[in-house]
Amino acid sequence: MRTSAPPNTVGYCVAPTYNHSLKQWKEIKNFCPPELIVRENLSSHIMTLIGNRDIYFKSADSPDSMRGDAVYDAWWDEPAQVKEERWTTEFRPAIIDTHGKVIFTGTPAGKNWYFQLWTRGQDKAQNDYESWAFSSYTNPYLDPKEIDEFKRDMPELAYRQEILAEFLDDVGSVFRNIRACVHGSQEEPKPNKRYVAGCDLAKHEDFTVICVLDNNGHLCYFDRFSQLDWVFQSKRIVEVCRRYNNARLLLDSTGVGDPIYDNLRRSGLNVEGYKFTNASKKDLIENLSIAIENQAVTYPDIPVLLSELGLFGYKISPAGVTSYNAPEGYHDDCVISLALAAWYQAKPKGFFGSAGVH
Repeated sequence: MRTSAPPNTVGYCVAPTYNHSLKQWKEIKNFCPPELIVRENLSSHIMTLIGNRDIYFKSADSPDSMRGDAVYDAWWDEPAQVKEERWTTEFRPAIIDTHGKVIFTGTPAGKNWYFQLWTRGQDKAQNDYESWAFSSYTNPYLDPKEIDEFKRDMPELAYRQEILAEFLDDVGSVFRNIRACVHGSQEEPKPNKRYVAGCDLAKHEDFTVICVLDNNGHLCYFDRFSQLDWVFQSKRIVEVCRRYNNARLLLDSTGVGDPIYDNLRRSGLNVEGYKFTNASKKDLIENLSIAIENQAVTYPDIPVLLSELGLFGYKISPAGVTSYNAPEGYHDDCVISLALAAWYQAKPKGFFGSAGVH
């Protein structure tokens, strides 16, 4: 609980189980200056600091354990082992009125809701989130030699997750080999070089994203923006394509994209529209998935792009229909823009081979 918390406030320490919450109790006792602790009641799981600031130690393995208080600060340990609804449905309302601060600490466990929260902290546009990842080797309280001994007895994937703190692809991931495609930086256009562009237009609260690939499949230009009038968006898209040697553009022309597509054609831009259906989106995404798997596409280390690629997943309906989307509440604009550019880059000029293109 931060020392700036007002008097008579409540903080939570949340853990997956009761036994784990006892570890949090010990951590607070070890690192909190004794003069700040006024009362301790382990049986009721409450520690009181000066100013009548109460810390409640909560186990997340029981329903409704998160309800009932207005919480000013919280520490969630190992949230990957906790059901998502404990956070989204039961606890999160407790910090709305207080504008509370929550710190999550823990080991990755696939790409679940904890990973989704972590990726928000990698997106500079979401400035109310921050996130970091540190390997066990950076922990000053651990002996590196002991970690090396531990490593010899662990499977490679377990080592990468438990020691290196990597969020590993799980069975629901669409894109594999994402980090292997990180290469180089964005580049200025070069004479006599061919470029292609993909653009996903903002819808509602989404972002407009422009990706430009060279003939080697490298992402030379990336831009992501929102809250611009359509006139200014069109102007920005035209300027980018003309700057990159009159790059051919493949544009998401579904819905709001239709008038933008018409305006861009009237401006003389070499543009085609891509109409999204479940089938055409499947073709587009699977083409990008294969390109990334084979490292036919490369891109600089752009956190928001890498986060979206890592989050992007698929679902199979009871009828056996596969659909590709970002998780609810997350963006896929970067993925779609890159996929459009990769689709265009892979096709000879004038050939598309999908009913989704007009």
